Amino acid sequence: MVAGLWGPDLKPDQHAADRASERVPLVALDARPAAARRSSRRCRSVGAAARRALARTARALDCCRLRHAGRRLGRRHLQVALLSLGLSLAYSCRVNLSVCIVEMTNMNSTSGFPAYDWNQSQTGLILSAFFWGYVVTQVPAGMLAQRYGPKQFLMVGVVGCSLLTILTPLVAAYGGWRLMCALRVCEGLFQGMIYPSSHTMLGRWIPPLERGRASAFVYSGTSLGTVSTMAGVGLLASSSWGWPSGFHLPGALGLVWGVAWLWLAADSPAACPAISEHEREYIESALGASSSGDKILRVPWRSIATSLPFFALLVTHLCQNFGHWILLTQMPNFMKNVLHFDVKHNGLNSALPYLCLLLSSFVVGYLAQVVNERKILSMTASRKVFNSMAHWGAGTALMVLAFTHVTSTQAVALLTVTVALESGTLAGFLVNHVDLSPNFGGMMMGVTNSIANTMGIIAPIFVSQIVGDANTSTQEELENGWSIVFMIAACVYFSGNLLFVLAGSAQVQPWNSPSPAESKKHQVSSAGAIS
Repeated sequence: MVAGLWGPDLKPDQHAADRASERVPLVALDARPAAARRSSRRCRSVGAAARRALARTARALDCCRLRHAGRRLGRRHLQVALLSLGLSLAYSCRVNLSVCIVEMTNMNSTSGFPAYDWNQSQTGLILSAFFWGYVVTQVPAGMLAQRYGPKQFLMVGVVGCSLLTILTPLVAAYGGWRLMCALRVCEGLFQGMIYPSSHTMLGRWIPPLERGRASAFVYSGTSLGTVSTMAGVGLLASSSWGWPSGFHLPGALGLVWGVAWLWLAADSPAACPAISEHEREYIESALGASSSGDKILRVPWRSIATSLPFFALLVTHLCQNFGHWILLTQMPNFMKNVLHFDVKHNGLNSALPYLCLLLSSFVVGYLAQVVNERKILSMTASRKVFNSMAHWGAGTALMVLAFTHVTSTQAVALLTVTVALESGTLAGFLVNHVDLSPNFGGMMMGVTNSIANTMGIIAPIFVSQIVGDANTSTQEELENGWSIVFMIAACVYFSGNLLFVLAGSAQVQPWNSPSPAESKKHQVSSAGAIS
């Protein structure tokens, strides 16, 4: 039994001794792996620290590289320049009639070019007809630009209007004021695509901190177009080329722009083959998840319609356009009938406010960039401050013009201040659509611009009803009528901006990014519809 338990050759004492002798080498063998493990842990700790340091260095280098890409001129700046020039030419084709129609209806003209016996009501209808078409295509253009890309709709808008502008003298000669109204309606249909598509371009190309400056530069193109048209067309109308050249030249330049736009523009950074990788990464990282890029998203109509910041934006846009279109379309008439300027000086003095607006736009763009980058004010406060400068400042100047007896020079100075202060809207409500929703900013611009530009229809008719016919009214009646017009415009400015200050916001709204399930479902259904 003992042999079976301990083995045939081992006694109990011998076996215990053998086991004791084996313990020492076992302990020594166990000590070596422990030291190795401690060494391995130290190596792993050092390696992890090195990897973290390398990751921090890489992130720092990426940040420096992206900041460097943000400071350099790139393709996004080219898009901004093209947009600004396109808006300038579009406005030239829009407002040239406001200057030309003074000479077109001057029956005492000795220039040798046709003159038409259109009364105040007929000219008011011709000037307002543009907006009958303009309000129709705003919302569809915003939706189509978001879905299919803004590039093609911008080109159709500018080029189509340019072609019709070139045809204007022929239409006036052979169709009379009724066909002129029809032509202006068609021009409005084309130009209704421009603003929503421009906002879509800004939402896809411009990082949030650059939006104030980029928006100011883009929309200063409208001031450049107004200045060049009112001054240039006035000079052309008084030259040997006559008023028809005031339509031919802007139209031809619009066609040239169309060629450059087709060649150099792109719907988004991802669709631009010439953009550098660094600039593309900079734009996409700055936009983050707030912009869907080229993805098709369902428009959250109910959420937008019930949004208080959007309602405040809509009312502000409506009030802005009321004053804007009164000044833009009727200032030449005011200067002719009340201040008694001839066509040449009328054009130059009508252009002066918009020249100051152009210059102040660059100042506002710079100030907005400084305020936003240094975080002197929150984005919401920044938008409200700049918009208040525009609307309450302009309203104050119009009140002075309405309630004081001023000379012609003082009247031009007050109108210049009124229009120049409008530059504040470029860093105010005008870019707020993209603040609230980078994905749907273009479509929202289509909605607000469509509703707001009904003021372009109302303004000429409103002025003609209050002021009356210049041919049958006395000088005192004309001056009193214009005082009422200026006072009402000032009140509209004050009330609209008050709502924007109280209820406006520059925060990205929750409905900017629909739920993933809804977006996926919409993309699948859209793909099925397209196929």
